Amino acid sequence: MQFSSTHAVRVLSMRLFVTGPTGSGKSTLASNLTRWMSLPLFSLDDMHWVRHPTGDIRRDPDKRLAMLNDVVQHDAWIVEGLQFKWADSAVERADYIVILDIARWKNIVRILRRFITRQLSLAHRNRGTLQALREEMHWSADYYDHERQMLFEKTNCWPDKVRIIRSHQDSIALMQALQIKI
Repeated sequence: MQFSSTHAVRVLSMRLFVTGPTGSGKSTLASNLTRWMSLPLFSLDDMHWVRHPTGDIRRDPDKRLAMLNDVVQHDAWIVEGLQFKWADSAVERADYIVILDIARWKNIVRILRRFITRQLSLAHRNRGTLQALREEMHWSADYYDHERQMLFEKTNCWPDKVRIIRSHQDSIALMQALQIKI
């Protein structure tokens, strides 16, 4: 989904937590919301991993929690990522918890499409490997087999904050809800 920059607004106070399975469109949605609302964007992947040319390395759990806790102390942010299990502070402080809950088959198609795009791009050569594809397919299966239920159980106590995105129409409804809140 693309949002026109001519309709961009400056939001002084809004906190959004965007999550869902690998390949569901979290980063795309969060980037679009960032441009539209002029909110700073923080990726849980960047907190979870130390990027390295030969392969990413997991960051020390205490350090990544400290990074996240620094972010969520502010009044305006978007935090996006799959790693909801250690992101309690963001989930609790968020004004909205946006869950991308696309069909499993659609998720697999998106992961395969992203793999092909990465194969064709020199910029993403190290992430367009068969090993990376296997990892993403494994993460997706784990999400749908286990983590999805955990996520819905975790967010069940905030029904007024949760927005579930299953379609383009749901994304439009989210935008309308955010416009009303602004």
